[in-house]
Amino acid sequence: MNKNLEAIRPNGLIEARHELTSKENNIIDLVLNTIKDDNKYKYEIDIEKYKKVYILGSTNVYRDLKNTTNELFEKHNKFSIKDKLTGRERKFVWFSMLEYIPNEGKIIFEVGDTLKTMMLEMKKRIYYKIEYPINFKSLYSKRIYYMLKSFEDTGWRIDKIEDLKYKLNCPETYKNFAIFKLKVLDMAQKEINNASDINFAYEPIKTGRKVTSIKFTIANNKARNEMAAASAKIEEDSQQNIDDIKLVKAIIHENIKDLEASKILSSAKGDIEKIKEKYNIVSQLNDVKNVVGTVITAIKEDWSLPKGKTKVGSFNDYEQRTYDMVDLEKKLLGWDNNNVAR
Repeated sequence: MNKNLEAIRPNGLIEARHELTSKENNIIDLVLNTIKDDNKYKYEIDIEKYKKVYILGSTNVYRDLKNTTNELFEKHNKFSIKDKLTGRERKFVWFSMLEYIPNEGKIIFEVGDTLKTMMLEMKKRIYYKIEYPINFKSLYSKRIYYMLKSFEDTGWRIDKIEDLKYKLNCPETYKNFAIFKLKVLDMAQKEINNASDINFAYEPIKTGRKVTSIKFTIANNKARNEMAAASAKIEEDSQQNIDDIKLVKAIIHENIKDLEASKILSSAKGDIEKIKEKYNIVSQLNDVKNVVGTVITAIKEDWSLPKGKTKVGSFNDYEQRTYDMVDLEKKLLGWDNNNVAR
C-alpha cells in the first residue's frame, strides 16, 4: 500500500456531530488525504490513485463516488462543532464547491478559509491509512475507529453513553443498551480488531443498574502494522524499479526490452548517472551492433574518456587497461556474444 495514502482527521472533526453516510465519509477521507498546508483552497482528487485501496474491487468506485458526491453536497454538506467548555456551537459547510468530473474520473472541491485553518492548526492530528475505514461495512465502525485513533497514544478513553450515541448519530431505536451493544459496539469491535491497525476492548460502566458510560481500552495491532509496512516497502521498491527501467529505456536511444533495461540497471547497481555516462561513451562509437551488451561491459569495466577528450572516434580512444585489444574489439562490436550479456 502506498505510504502516502494517509489522512489527517483533526480531533474536533472526529467529535463533531454530522450525518454523513459510510460512502460520504469515504469522500471526507479522500479530502483529508489531499488537503495541504498551502495557500490553496481548491483541490483535485484523482480517483485512479485510490482505486486499489478498495479491497472488494474498484468496479463501481467511479459510479459510487459520482453519486455520493452529489448526495453529500445536496443533503449533508452542513455540520457543527460544539465547544465542551462554553457550549457554543459553530456551524460549517464541508465544501463551498464540490464537483465530480465523469470523463476524467476526478473530484474537484473547495473548502472555506476557517475550516481549512481549523483542520491544519488544531494541536491534535490523527493519522491513519484510509484503506482501513474505507473498507469497513458499518458506518459506526468508521466513526468509532476515528475516535479511538485519536486516543491511541493514551490507550484508553471514557465516553458517557448519551454523548457517545449523540456523536455517532444513533437512531432512537438504539436507546436500549442491548441493541446499542449489538448494532454498534460489537460490530465495530469485530471490524476494527480484524481489519485495521488498532484493536480495542470496551467495558460498560454502571450507575446503579443503568449503563451510563463506556470505557474503551485501545491497543496497537503491531503484527498488522509491520505487515502493512513491509507490503508498502515492497510496493514502493517495485514501483521504483519500474520507473527506473522506463528511465533506462529513455536513456538508451534504441528499441530495447524491459529485461535488457533491467540488466543494464542491475549492472550499474541502480546508478542512473553511471548509465548515462557509459552510454554517452558507447553512443559515440561506430558499428556497435550489441548496444546493450556494450553498455553493460562499459559499466562493469568502468570505461572512461581520456583526459581532454569529449568525443571518441575509435576503440583506441579509450583510457585502456591491460586488455587483449582483439578480444575487446570483438566485445565492443558484439561479435563475442558468449562473453557479453544481453
